[in-house]
Amino acid sequence: MRFLIDQMFPHATRELLNELGHDAVHVRDRGVDARPDAEVVAVAAAEERVIVTENVKDFAGVHGVTVLCVLKSRLPPQGMHVHLAELLDKWAMAHPEPYRGLH
Repeated sequence: MRFLIDQMFPHATRELLNELGHDAVHVRDRGVDARPDAEVVAVAAAEERVIVTENVKDFAGVHGVTVLCVLKSRLPPQGMHVHLAELLDKWAMAHPEPYRGLH
């Protein structure tokens, strides 16, 4: 699965996902951290990536890309990147061809 990890999640998540066989990048890698959501969506669309974010409200009306919303409050603060990578890996296996829109 090709993921674009939003800025509220640890950069280290990307590395773990890549070790698990995914193609993951962080918004910082693409220069769109702290940029308008439209720019994040443009990167995800151009690279056919699933946006992983906590911002349900900001991405709820987005079309043309897959957005996976994960509540940061549901992840343990210690080792968050490990738990998030495991969660995303399981989600990718369960959704090998996710529909475009909010998940």
